[in-house]
Amino acid sequence: MSSQLVPDAHEDEIGTTREHEVGAITRRDVRRYARAVEDENPLFHDVDAAREHGYDDLVVPPNFLPAIIERSTGSPADDLREDGLDPNLYPIELPPDAILMGGGQDLTIDAYATAGAEITVHETLTDIYQRDSDSMGQLTFIELHSEYFTDGDTRVMSCDETVIVGDRQ
Repeated sequence: MSSQLVPDAHEDEIGTTREHEVGAITRRDVRRYARAVEDENPLFHDVDAAREHGYDDLVVPPNFLPAIIERSTGSPADDLREDGLDPNLYPIELPPDAILMGGGQDLTIDAYATAGAEITVHETLTDIYQRDSDSMGQLTFIELHSEYFTDGDTRVMSCDETVIVGDRQ
């Protein structure tokens, strides 16, 4: 539970960076995501339109990259948390029965990735702290900074994200 997390126990982990290979983003991935978020921008659906605007293929919607949770085949069901997430998703071990909530994201776009690009993520734990909430008890806030690179060396975006960890009531 969130109240079981001790931020001081993770002080040495602040500033550590993990690297994840996301793999290639396909045209199908781009089109399906754009359709799911109801964005009909032709740059996300029509290769010719994207090329007319100077891109080599479909443009990856910027909010697609930080929305990727897991691109591999995933862990066996017996290894997943109660909520279905991989227990190694975050840089610190979280209690298996904790509730995870999004606390917000701040995106900085440097360039647009296009379909076919190989994506790598560098994720850094930047802070962990706790606050009391009148309605939910003690909450733990995990701050992450992620940088997204295409083909290994071109940074296309960064994302500062807050994950809130709470107790099941």
